[in-house]
Amino acid sequence: MNRNELLVVVIAVGLMAIPVSVISYSVITNTAVDDLTYETDTGLEVTATDAQVFESPPVVGNDTWTSGPLRLSSDGPASATVSDAAFDRSAVGIESVDARRNPVTVNRSDIGAVELDGQFDRFSTAGIDTTDDEPDFSYRAGENVTISVSGVPTDSGVAAVDEGRVVATDTAPNPEGTATFQDLPSGEQAIRVAEIPAELSIRDVTDGSLIDGSAVDVSLTPVGASEPSIQQTTSDGTINMTGLPVTERFAADLSAAGDYYDRRVRLPARIDQQPAYLLPDDDAVAAVSPRLTLDDQTGRFDEQRSVIRLQRPVPTASGTEYRTVAGDRLGSDGFGTAVQRNQRYRVIIVDPTAGQTYVSSLTPRTSSPTAVPIEAIQYNTTESIDGLNISTAYRSREDGDRLAVNLSNVRSADLSISEAGNASNLLLDDSYEQNVTADVPVPEETTDANWNADYEATTTNDAAISGQQTIRNPARQQQREAVVRAILSILLVVVLGSVAMRVSPALGGVVVIITASLLWLAGWMPPEAGLPSIGVGIVVGVLGVISGDRRSL
Repeated sequence: MNRNELLVVVIAVGLMAIPVSVISYSVITNTAVDDLTYETDTGLEVTATDAQVFESPPVVGNDTWTSGPLRLSSDGPASATVSDAAFDRSAVGIESVDARRNPVTVNRSDIGAVELDGQFDRFSTAGIDTTDDEPDFSYRAGENVTISVSGVPTDSGVAAVDEGRVVATDTAPNPEGTATFQDLPSGEQAIRVAEIPAELSIRDVTDGSLIDGSAVDVSLTPVGASEPSIQQTTSDGTINMTGLPVTERFAADLSAAGDYYDRRVRLPARIDQQPAYLLPDDDAVAAVSPRLTLDDQTGRFDEQRSVIRLQRPVPTASGTEYRTVAGDRLGSDGFGTAVQRNQRYRVIIVDPTAGQTYVSSLTPRTSSPTAVPIEAIQYNTTESIDGLNISTAYRSREDGDRLAVNLSNVRSADLSISEAGNASNLLLDDSYEQNVTADVPVPEETTDANWNADYEATTTNDAAISGQQTIRNPARQQQREAVVRAILSILLVVVLGSVAMRVSPALGGVVVIITASLLWLAGWMPPEAGLPSIGVGIVVGVLGVISGDRRSL
């Protein structure tokens, strides 16, 4: 072997000793063709749809693929497809992930790590925030998947919530603040990560303060059960609910030994937990104890099955909000409770068997038995949208104007009613789990306004529909019509009077008087225009007569 041949052999052996990943890095990072595929030593394949989207040339390591702030990693064979969505400023999006054999971790420096287990057609996340009601991640998958997230509270459980429904939980996140949601549903999903409250707080309904210092006996009974799950006495205004089912609803009985009125209320599930509120037994707070019954004029509600909830404005950390303060099954004897006198309460009647909810209002003034009417409403407009029916009505009554909205053929619905042009003036903003009819009073200071009913609903056919329906105030329409009639009346008086005056001023005056009088009597010309017109006609007529007499002389 000569010297040149020996040199070639040495170079070949040296090249063979270089790790494959180094060769692929040196070659691939200088390639500018579409659909590039990178592979780590562990077998993670990352396909780029366009090399131009990278913020910096990709680096392929033992188990990690990196480009700028984005890192994808796996301990074994897996695959992912990356496009410019992965570098979006507000979220990281991965086109597809096959993590059936080994989980794939997606991590970006500005967004916490997420581990994907299963096959995903698409995945996106803007990061985890358990303090809001917005979706934290979304995906599309053909079968159930498992997702682990970071950035959750370390001292409480969390749940994955899809459109108000808990689809997975992790009741004991590890100290690093991660949580794993197993067997998440297939299909197109937008998941909100929510903290599971560990405590039930008990607060004063008048000021929202925690009842700390008064002994309160609390009994929690699962709805439909006969025996309580928890019986505790608290002096600091909190009850430990750790270990209770996340989606279970409870009937709470609270007794405060003379400082506050006894209360019975149905609590929402822990995932939607709200405080329990007590009314002070104090001379400064006037209270009455009516027994509420049902006066159903529609035949849709059964007292034995129906549940009543009373809501009222309560001070909270985010402002004054309507909160449920009392409620239970009505039954044949009705529901009795202590309430604040002359305070307007929102009354919600729910018949789960009939699939109907009715929302109205009540201002208790005495302790006499009180029937809550459910009226048969005549609606002004009805519209059908992909199976959803929405009907609205503006009703002017002697006891005050009222707005009515009905949503039917729905499985769940968010409904709000606000003043048109002033969305901050809300009369109603709540969520319901079935068909709903809202019949709410209009504040006296806004009886000349139009209103908007905004809704987001899932129909019985699982179609998601949202929209807005305007509820027009008939008084505003009547005012516009009156203005039009007045303008037309004045024009008619002017035109006829002018034509007649060409014949003679006296005739013009007579025509003005007769025309204005007839229009006034017919209700077309308002008195503030009709009387001056008649006066002008008289003056013109008299002057015309005088002028005619002078000519004859």
